[in-house]
Amino acid sequence: MRKEADFDISYLPADLLTGVRELQADYQFSLHGETVLTAKKNGVAGICKTQNGFEITYTKKSEFYREFVKLMSGEKDIREECAFNSLGVMLDCSRNAVLKVSAVKKYVRLLACMGYDTLMLYTEDTYEIESEPYFGYLRGRYTKAEIREIVDYARIFGIEVVPCMQTLAHMNAITRWERFKPIIDFNDILLIDDEKTYELIDKMFLTLTECFTSRKVHIGMDEAHMVGLGKYLDEHGYQNRFDVLYKHLKHVLEIADKYGFSCTMWSDMFFRLACKGLYEPTDSEMPKSVKDIVPKNLTLMYWDYYHNDKADYERMIKAHKHLTDKISFAGGAWRWSGFAPKNTLSVNRTELALDACKESGIKDILMTVWGDDGCECSAYSVLPTLVCAAERAYGNTDYKKAFERTVGIGYDDFNALELADDVLQDKNKFYGSNISRIFLYNDALCGIYDYVVKPEYKKRLNENVLKLMSVADRTGEYKYIFETMIALTELNARKCDLGVRLRAAYKAKDTAELKATADEIPIIINLIDKFYDKFKLQWDKENKPFGFEVQDLRLGGLKQRLAHCREIIIAYAEGRTTEIPELEQEILPAYPFDESGDFRCNHLWRELITVNTI
Repeated sequence: MRKEADFDISYLPADLLTGVRELQADYQFSLHGETVLTAKKNGVAGICKTQNGFEITYTKKSEFYREFVKLMSGEKDIREECAFNSLGVMLDCSRNAVLKVSAVKKYVRLLACMGYDTLMLYTEDTYEIESEPYFGYLRGRYTKAEIREIVDYARIFGIEVVPCMQTLAHMNAITRWERFKPIIDFNDILLIDDEKTYELIDKMFLTLTECFTSRKVHIGMDEAHMVGLGKYLDEHGYQNRFDVLYKHLKHVLEIADKYGFSCTMWSDMFFRLACKGLYEPTDSEMPKSVKDIVPKNLTLMYWDYYHNDKADYERMIKAHKHLTDKISFAGGAWRWSGFAPKNTLSVNRTELALDACKESGIKDILMTVWGDDGCECSAYSVLPTLVCAAERAYGNTDYKKAFERTVGIGYDDFNALELADDVLQDKNKFYGSNISRIFLYNDALCGIYDYVVKPEYKKRLNENVLKLMSVADRTGEYKYIFETMIALTELNARKCDLGVRLRAAYKAKDTAELKATADEIPIIINLIDKFYDKFKLQWDKENKPFGFEVQDLRLGGLKQRLAHCREIIIAYAEGRTTEIPELEQEILPAYPFDESGDFRCNHLWRELITVNTI
């Protein structure tokens, strides 16, 4: 990212110098020039010309780096103000991929140059608790030293690292260990009212005090759908679930207060218990009984990554205001449904959501970067969405200009990553797809998703391979992500209609065509190997090694299954068997098409590969 800039930074405050020097490797600028750079903290962010150079003004430290990158890109005479008090990003480090410290540091630099001031690391059990060896065992958990290193590095850029953990549900990774089974209520939900549960939570908070300088914390507590209905029900009988939730929340807040933390909580459980499991506003105001149990010292975070109408966000914000005046909002940078990001969808929903937040007076914003079901998509793949959110916060809409100055790559070029999923070629800005993951894992003989394949998809995927190749050489340090997407798309162009063609040949009793199609399988297996190598390189560049064993098993299992399918087909084609039972079955439309007549998305690997139990 070569920038035309040559500065004398000797007049900068000492606390800004380290950050400027850290950016040199990313932006390739000189610090031996005659253009004098000064800085002043005041009530507005911007750049103004001085007699010997330029002065950057900022309201918070991270804004200095946002304006600095603008100055390097030739932007001058700027005044801007963030519409929000805090602007943050949450990185998922719990879905098998724990980001390397070096990768988090790179993220910190990028976020500062966009204007973000907060970073959350979502860690369910992936942080070290000294007296709990099975907590995060073999999961790549962060050591205390690693967290401190991240916190100290982020402070250089004025970014506050805030712990984001779970204190009720989503604790599935620890449920396998005998140590924790006594304090599990149901599935991944901790057992409320058990002393040992609160001993563990106390240890969590003690660890936070030893690692983080921030005394803000996100305590999670979302999606605890079955709270109070497992072991708790056995021990206490049926209890009002609001009372159960409140009892637990009150206890967690007491522990947090003991260690000096102020808490934020995902808001959905207050709605789900009042609205028959739904996270949406009721037709009338929320019941007073719900409002009465929302603690005054708790911030509710309304999270929403799904709505395509600004009015939906406005209604939910209004519903939250019936409960409390301490509200923050979390949007989504979609990278959690497969190997490719959904930036187009994310950008358009982010625009609606942040505009609704501005108009409704919401002052704290978080962009989540989840990694559900294996964290297959690069953490950096959603940079266009994060740039969009930052620019929207500052009242700007030229995302392309902002992206190029911050990331050093063309916005449209980077968004070509979506081509791996783009077989529909529709321009509906609110739809996404993970068809690349579906085609990859759809079985050759029991292809649950054969019914969604259309004849034109193969041609489109081949075209998308060429498009990805045409931009890859312009993507600089992120080329490795594009190489992964090229290999995946090339593989799917070969594999997407394999099951459809096999079934058609079988029904036609065309054994020659069956054998010819089966002979493509070794080519497909070679393409899986090629994809595996690129994907592994991507993983190793960004994440700790723990968790990739799942990808080894998934992709290795895919290869073995294809080899077995070929054996079955060849045996039939050569007359050694009289039928292929799997191909005797009709493929039913297992999942509904959307209103455009297409199928776009199923997130879960276990629902892609088989209808049988895993």
